[in-house]
Amino acid sequence: MAFLNTILGAEEHAYQQFIGCAFNNEGQVSRFWRYGYDGRDIMHVDLTKEAMVATSEPGQLLAEERKSKEYIKRKEARLVKVCSAVKTVFLKSNNSLSRAAKPAVYVSSGGEKGQEYFKCAVHGFYPNIIRVRWTQNRKPVYFGVSTTGVLPHKDGTFQMISYLSLSNVSVQGVTCEIEHLSFDGILRILVHHSLKSL
Repeated sequence: MAFLNTILGAEEHAYQQFIGCAFNNEGQVSRFWRYGYDGRDIMHVDLTKEAMVATSEPGQLLAEERKSKEYIKRKEARLVKVCSAVKTVFLKSNNSLSRAAKPAVYVSSGGEKGQEYFKCAVHGFYPNIIRVRWTQNRKPVYFGVSTTGVLPHKDGTFQMISYLSLSNVSVQGVTCEIEHLSFDGILRILVHHSLKSL
């Protein structure tokens, strides 16, 4: 990698390889193996032409070193193996991936005087990819927010709790917003003044 540092400077750099497989309901659609440097594509393996294709000057140097048919065949064999394993996992988990459980959401308040907070508890959702955030008058609130992160529940679903400290926020227009693939759009739970008389 010394020649890349010579070309692009001596500070720290990142060299990446991206391998992957694309599937649809009928099976595999494509495979890819790309190389990156500092977040930019520099070359890729063209499996159809059995060649390395450079997309930048550093990529040309690397592609030249890797132009042998044996190198390409090894990469293709590795992709076949990886994609086969990915497909097996995908097919075994497809039933569970197709089910989506809607979360139950509870908003409450708590804390001692001067340390009050709102709590947005989100339970029973599946899969575990979710976005929970606080907004005030539809604008995201970042300060004073803490979360448990996504945690597993014993029934196979997931849960998450987000807290909003009220030390820097008025209670007017505060909403807990949830996005999850079990429903379209954004679920907004407006915090009512009756939760806490501050």
